[in-house]
Amino acid sequence: MSYLPLSVGIWCMGGVADRFLPQGYEKPVGIKERILRIKKVPEVGAIELFDDEFEHISPRDLKLLLDDQGLRVSCINFNAHGRPQWQKGALSAFDVKLRREAVDGVKRVIDLLDTFACPSLGLWLGTDGFDYPFQVDYERAWGLLLESLAEIADYHPAIKVALEYKLKEPRQYIFIGNAFRALYIIKSLGKKNVGVTVDFGHALMAKENPGEVVTVLARENALYNIHFNDAYREWDDDLVAGSVNLYETLEFLYSIKQVGYTGYIGFDIFPYRMDPTKALELCVHNTRGLERLLEKIDRAALAKAQGEEDAGLAHEVVRKVFFD
Repeated sequence: MSYLPLSVGIWCMGGVADRFLPQGYEKPVGIKERILRIKKVPEVGAIELFDDEFEHISPRDLKLLLDDQGLRVSCINFNAHGRPQWQKGALSAFDVKLRREAVDGVKRVIDLLDTFACPSLGLWLGTDGFDYPFQVDYERAWGLLLESLAEIADYHPAIKVALEYKLKEPRQYIFIGNAFRALYIIKSLGKKNVGVTVDFGHALMAKENPGEVVTVLARENALYNIHFNDAYREWDDDLVAGSVNLYETLEFLYSIKQVGYTGYIGFDIFPYRMDPTKALELCVHNTRGLERLLEKIDRAALAKAQGEEDAGLAHEVVRKVFFD
């Protein structure tokens, strides 16, 4: 059986906070301790991080630490949402100076990628959006966003630029709000190194079918990265992967394998009231368990049901892997 390689966001492993307890649910946890927590779950071979980690540790020291623990870096993300100067937008900021600082900040992240043999840059632009009707000039904002992304894509064409979409939060409307807005950007730019990070919970929140999304993006060679978790659909809950929506999660993994995705499955969870190592361990066990269930699907019978567009027969084929 061929298992998908696993990664985890370093932000998941300690000190998570929400607006009700902004100081976090435990004492601050340094990056070394978070990495040691990950090492307790040996199936996870890589981490994903935001560039603001380098405010506390140098790239060289982090590389040495990761090498010592036998971990790789699957993606480095630029943090615009966590820096107050970009509260009104980063790559679409109307203020020329602030927008230039954001674009140059992204380029500095790209410059770091070779140090970690990391193939991709992550862009989750949570503040590029709006909150109220009539708040922004949409034509101008979208034009600036596309202009900034084009400059970033051209800076290092061999590097994958992965746009992570999300419907809302922190803005009420985020410009890159769903998979097909992200695909519109890719088509508009015409850059071969711009793709998408699909977050399972974000797809549910956007009322998408995650399996359909990865299939369409793969058709356009735009499926660059996967964030795996679970959610109750109305919010970005970042629950343990495979803990709520079993059928759609199974189809998501089925689709990922069907399209030949070979990148990392990166856990993006917020275990507020759970030991983070235990939460990560549960993510791994659930993912591997679901992958084993995939092996039990009668693919010929499923193909026949899908060819006949027979929902009942298709459900019967998949139901058996859970209940027979």
